[in-house]
Amino acid sequence: MIVHKMRILRESRGGIALLALAALLSAAYSRGEEPNAQQFQIPVQALSSALNEFAQQSHQQILFAPDVVAQRLSASVRGAMQPLAALKLLLNETGLTFRTTPNGAILIGNPNEPHSAAVPAPSSRAPRGSDLNAPDADITTITVEGARQRESVLRQVNHYVTAITPPSYQVSLGRWEKRAPLCPLIAGLSHDDGADILARVSQITLSIGAPLAPPPCKPNFHVIVTSEPDELLRAWSKRDPWMFDDDADEGGAKIHRFLNASTPVRVWYNVSFSDLEGLPLHWQFRSGVLARQGDHAGGLRDLSSVILIVDARLTQGVSFGQLAAYLAMVGLAQIRLDTKLADAPTILQVFSGSGKAQLQGLSTWDQAYLKALYHTDRSDKTQRLAIARSIAHEIVP
Repeated sequence: MIVHKMRILRESRGGIALLALAALLSAAYSRGEEPNAQQFQIPVQALSSALNEFAQQSHQQILFAPDVVAQRLSASVRGAMQPLAALKLLLNETGLTFRTTPNGAILIGNPNEPHSAAVPAPSSRAPRGSDLNAPDADITTITVEGARQRESVLRQVNHYVTAITPPSYQVSLGRWEKRAPLCPLIAGLSHDDGADILARVSQITLSIGAPLAPPPCKPNFHVIVTSEPDELLRAWSKRDPWMFDDDADEGGAKIHRFLNASTPVRVWYNVSFSDLEGLPLHWQFRSGVLARQGDHAGGLRDLSSVILIVDARLTQGVSFGQLAAYLAMVGLAQIRLDTKLADAPTILQVFSGSGKAQLQGLSTWDQAYLKALYHTDRSDKTQRLAIARSIAHEIVP
């Protein structure tokens, strides 16, 4: 029986010694037993969710403070091994350590902040004969869905959503619609490699509920892998002067930046605008402000085509799985790429060069963002907040 609790151990003087998040399972091993090797399947993800998965798979009692594990990524743990060996691998490069408490629980802590992680031994802090699990111990129990943790997660997620979404200009966030579903085309790779990327992008598209056109279809999601992106774009733009269809690009500044970018993946979004009934809207810049032409109320931003230019020289060391996840993330939603993401666990960090272990695919945050984008009310002016709340619910149910 799984019990999700947060325990606060109070000192005899009445001060709070620890606020810890616990993912507890009743099948915990008794003290002194050496657990057998067990199978673990824990992908790279937010550390808090990875620790919860570890607790479920190992049947161990895990205690950790939400603030200690916030904005940290776990390592991948796969295969048969002893639980403590698996936990050590899981915490690799997080800077955190663990210890086993006298009652058999495993406590996760930051060695540089001992007071936020250390649990005093019962004999030195509690009355003689007391135990952390005894009904008469001085313990306050509250549920995991406490306001403090929810507010902390929501603040982090709000920053993530605000950072990656473009200004609204009184219209919804960009996404693909059923009347113009996504139709991907992969070029510049071998047949097998191209088919691999295509299959991965298509699978992600379907998994988050975005519309995918059945073949044959007219491509509108162009992925071109090349070692000469500048030459390719110059030739393409001369041959097709209408490849950039963006009324909001006053003076062609965005086009210039796209043509002259030096990033591993360049992304161009062609968007169209419609009213709540699906009728087209036309927009123009007036004194530097995007204004709607006509008397329609509100506006919906649709992706009509996306161009993704992959510089093969700058993507060395990135796996097909990572590349496909990145392409899906920036192609299924209109994403701001010129932004700082701090320590947010997202595939958008794969080219950051931070030196940290990179995700192998979409993170829990990324998947939740895309799902929420395609399942929230587009006409709601608080769509961003609705998306952030949906992601937070995925992280802390």
